Amino acid sequence: MVKLFTHTDLDGVGCAILAKLAFGNEVDIEYCDYDNINENVMNYLNSNDDSLSYIYITDIRVNEDVAKLLDERGDVVLLDHHPTALELNKYPWCKVRVEELNGIKTSGTRMFYHWLCINGCLNEELENNEALRRFTELVRDYDTWRWSELGEEGIICKQVNDLLYLYGRDKFITWCISQIHDNVFPRLYASDKLILSIKQKEIDDYVEQKNEQIIFTELCGRECGYVFAEKYVSELGNRLCKLHPEIDFIVMIDMGNKTVSYRAVKEDIDLGKDVAQLFGGGGHPKAAGSEFSENVQFKVFEKIFG
Repeated sequence: MVKLFTHTDLDGVGCAILAKLAFGNEVDIEYCDYDNINENVMNYLNSNDDSLSYIYITDIRVNEDVAKLLDERGDVVLLDHHPTALELNKYPWCKVRVEELNGIKTSGTRMFYHWLCINGCLNEELENNEALRRFTELVRDYDTWRWSELGEEGIICKQVNDLLYLYGRDKFITWCISQIHDNVFPRLYASDKLILSIKQKEIDDYVEQKNEQIIFTELCGRECGYVFAEKYVSELGNRLCKLHPEIDFIVMIDMGNKTVSYRAVKEDIDLGKDVAQLFGGGGHPKAAGSEFSENVQFKVFEKIFG
C-alpha cells in the first residue's frame, strides 16, 4: 500500500496522476495545503493504517517536528522544489531541488516522474509514453511560470491549468489519465476550447476590476500593491505586476480562506524568503503565500461595525 500526501494545485494534482498511473488502486491520496500538511501527516502516523504503507510527500514540505518522526519511521520519500524546503535535504529521504540539471526550474510533478522512472515504478509502456513526458513538462512550465515566455506552447500550459478548475479535480484526473494512456495529451475538443475562451474572458474582466481596486503601500522595505482577491491569483498577480512596473510585488488577500498570495516579476526579490516566510509562509522567489488566523477576520468585522 502507498500513501501520498500532495499539494492541491496543478503541480500537486500532477503528482497524484503519476501515483495513480504507477500504483493504481494501491495508492491512497490526501491533498494538503500548508496549513494542514503537518497535522494530516501526524494523524496518519498515529493511525492504524500506517503499518504497511510507503509514504510519499510531493510538492509540499513538512516542519522539523514531523520530519524527525518520519525519519524514525522510514519508508518515506519527500520531493519538493520550493527554496524554503531546502533545509530538509539534511534527511536522506528528502529530495529538494529548485532546478533541473539543464538549469530550468523544476516542479514536484517533474521530480516525482524522474523518481518513478529511476526506481522502476512505471511499466515499460509508461516509461516510453511521450504524452506522459509532455504532461510533466506542461505542469512544470505552468507551475514555474515559464509558460508566460513560451508563446503558443505556453498558452497550452495555461489551458491545462484552467481545465483543472473547470472540470474539478476528479474529472480532470480522469481526463488526463485517459489521454496519457492514449498517448495524445493534451487533446482539446471544440467544447473544451469554447469553455476555455469563456473562462479567459471572465479572467480578463476580473483582472480589470482588481486593477481599479489596487492600493499602493510599502511592505518589508519594498514598494507593493495589494488587493482583496479570491481567485485567479497567479494570473492576476502576474498581470498586475506588469501593469504597474513601479511596484516590486503584488499582495492578494483572500479574507474568506484566510490566505495571502504574493507575486512578482522582477528578478531582484525572493518572495518566499524575503516576504512570505516572515509571515509563516513560503514559496518561490516570484510566487509565494502565507496564511492568517480567524482572529484577523474578527478584527476586520470589529473595525467595520465598531
